[in-house]
Amino acid sequence: MSSFINVVGAGLIFAISSFNASYAEAFKAGSYSAVGQGLGGDVTVTLDIDENGAIKAAKIDAPDETPELGGEAAIALAKTIVEKQSVVVDGWSGATMTSEAILEAADKAYSDAKAQ
Repeated sequence: MSSFINVVGAGLIFAISSFNASYAEAFKAGSYSAVGQGLGGDVTVTLDIDENGAIKAAKIDAPDETPELGGEAAIALAKTIVEKQSVVVDGWSGATMTSEAILEAADKAYSDAKAQ
């Protein structure tokens, strides 16, 4: 009886892991960029993504944003995106439009990395 339970249990574990693997998202490793509209102009986000969807690096170019607000938000959000391994993070207080532009562009860049 215990052999039967072990075989059934092992089969169930295999079936669950196979089910999860078949629905895991696939990514194409590379650098992906997207642009959002900030307060001062275009904000470009570039993400380096590996084949597992891990964010290896984030670069945010916000040349026309206010340096003390939007510029600082760009630096902080790039760091947070990599640390949290997510493009869904909180915005920067005082730089709402820049934050929204960054997060919108980061989401688009990350979505572009998903294999078709």
